[in-house]
Amino acid sequence: MGRVTIVDLSGAPEAFAPRVLARLRDARAVVVPSMAGAAASALDAAGVLASTYADHGMAPDAPADQVVDTLKRLAGEGDVVLAVSGYPFLREGVVTGMLQRIGPVEVLPAVSPLEVLLLAFDVDVTADLDLLDASALRSALPERGSHLVVTGIVNTIAAKGVSKRLAELYPGEHLVVVAIAQREGGHELRMSTVASLPALTVTWPDATVYVAPFHVGPPGGFDELVRIMQILRAPDGCPWDLEQTHMTLRRHMVEEAYEAVAAIENGDTAELADELGDILLQVVFHAQIAAENGDFTIDDTVANIIAKLRRRHPHIFGTATADTPAEVMDRWDRIKRDEKAGGGILDGIAHTLPALTYADKMSRRAVSVGFDWESVDGVWDKVHEEIDELKATAAGTPEAADEVGDLLFTIVNLARKLKVDPEQALRATCDKFQRRFSHMEASAAGSGADLSAMGLDEMEALWRQAKQDERGGDATDRGERHDS
Repeated sequence: MGRVTIVDLSGAPEAFAPRVLARLRDARAVVVPSMAGAAASALDAAGVLASTYADHGMAPDAPADQVVDTLKRLAGEGDVVLAVSGYPFLREGVVTGMLQRIGPVEVLPAVSPLEVLLLAFDVDVTADLDLLDASALRSALPERGSHLVVTGIVNTIAAKGVSKRLAELYPGEHLVVVAIAQREGGHELRMSTVASLPALTVTWPDATVYVAPFHVGPPGGFDELVRIMQILRAPDGCPWDLEQTHMTLRRHMVEEAYEAVAAIENGDTAELADELGDILLQVVFHAQIAAENGDFTIDDTVANIIAKLRRRHPHIFGTATADTPAEVMDRWDRIKRDEKAGGGILDGIAHTLPALTYADKMSRRAVSVGFDWESVDGVWDKVHEEIDELKATAAGTPEAADEVGDLLFTIVNLARKLKVDPEQALRATCDKFQRRFSHMEASAAGSGADLSAMGLDEMEALWRQAKQDERGGDATDRGERHDS
């Protein structure tokens, strides 16, 4: 394959550098868009024979792919020069097409690599352009939607650093162009990728890297979320994100989970989508911290849950059978116990769970090995026993606290027997109490009264009215205050 050179003939022929004249006279083929252009006139004045696009079956405004095909065919026979008055632009795709399909391209003449890149890729100097030294790139956060030119890459080690930093901002396969200054003048353009940049065999002090704008369409995808978190946690990233640890973030994980549950209970799917994103952020945040500590990566987290789902669904991914949800849960629990062989039945239940949920999980674990009342009647008997024991204690004593705990734990078992989630049941009752109490406050305010100044009978009347309005029925019986 012959050498391909782009020569700018916008100057006077007598001012052509010796290297430019040598390229023109030594080339097997010199091509110009048409004989009517300034480039053709300059070639004629310099005594250089040229062929036009038309000679090769193309129109003067031929599309880029035709021009590249023609130049590639001619380069198969020897050196080729594309003579122009002003460089071909990126919007025509000529330079990019040659770099992708032919290989390195020589550009003559040029004052600086920046000039070559700006002209060859039609980068308007008034456009968004980040011009950074390699050392400054380490602490900078260039806008990926801008044109980026990186200078000052002094050696292969610096090239690796630039590549690593670019990989934090762009996909590894994102194309870059390297302009390499030639000792005799002009530049050679080579195409590479962000990931393979250090592998280029070039004289780095004489090279400049151009990175085209990169636009991530919404949504950016999971990889984009991971990349953003890497940027935020980089040494020059967000100060708040940088100081976070697993321990400082733990309350946010709990809060985001509860907010997602609230969206579910409210039936607000748009809010749920947003809250699930917040939970996912917490997952990626913790994984990034772990990766920095050398503990694990987000890929490990994903791989672990995939393996766990396959392992605990042998009726889907294996030969086992499970026809009902109860059979699925029973198998799940048994597989989980086998995975943690050597531990007790109650081991592994998170102590940070809400108390009712904690008790419910503990009760269900015990039941899985047969430790349970034979019927719900036995639980009712236990409830009455615990109430009697609680009545026998003095208020504010450790004994009272202990008996309250026993009663609550028994109520949790009763809820299990009745197929009720105790956590959700109590939460629903709290919500109901809040609605009715707010109704009382509104009713009192509507009559110009202060709820705190009312007597118990007056408040009870408002409570019954709140119940009646909510139910749309009669709620006149005495003794219904604070019940459901």
